[in-house]
Amino acid sequence: MPTAFVVFYRNMNLGHPNSPTRAMLEDALRAAGASSARSFQTNGTVLIEVGDTSPREVVNRAAPRLLTVSGYGDAVFVRPLDQLAAILERDPFAGSGDEHIYRETFTFFDSVQEFGAPLPWTNDRGDVRIIEIGGGVALSVIKRIATRVGSPTAEVEARLKVPATTRTARTVKRLVKRFTEPVTDPAHSYGERQ
Repeated sequence: MPTAFVVFYRNMNLGHPNSPTRAMLEDALRAAGASSARSFQTNGTVLIEVGDTSPREVVNRAAPRLLTVSGYGDAVFVRPLDQLAAILERDPFAGSGDEHIYRETFTFFDSVQEFGAPLPWTNDRGDVRIIEIGGGVALSVIKRIATRVGSPTAEVEARLKVPATTRTARTVKRLVKRFTEPVTDPAHSYGERQ
């Protein structure tokens, strides 16, 4: 039975220079061994399913093709869909915000290095507060101060000295909902509403 993983490409914007199209991205991942690949939005977030092959191996095999067809060659992070669902199930952002919060975010990175500061941690500008880190995921709340919005990606990269990429919690919630909830027959659902 295939297992679902989410692939987060850093600095990918489908259809733009140095990024593949949706079809190129999904085709490259399937050709590299994913039993399925479904892009979610246009920011380089993809759900893949794999059998016996490791998801990292699939992503690594797809990389040369993506570089050839589109020029894309940035960092990539892979997380089990179940890990993201479990994080959301805990409702980690409850009580961490106030009226000044702009967004709740998930930042993905590959490092076993300790963050080096007690959590929750707030940057010097006060526009990023990292509330939790574990399993290659930093959960943050960000603020907009004047015209500037905090960047959890920049903060994680600066502290851990590794590449990272961020998605909003709303994106992750929609992704988990889309790929974990059973699909209902629209005709059946409509009939129940009558």
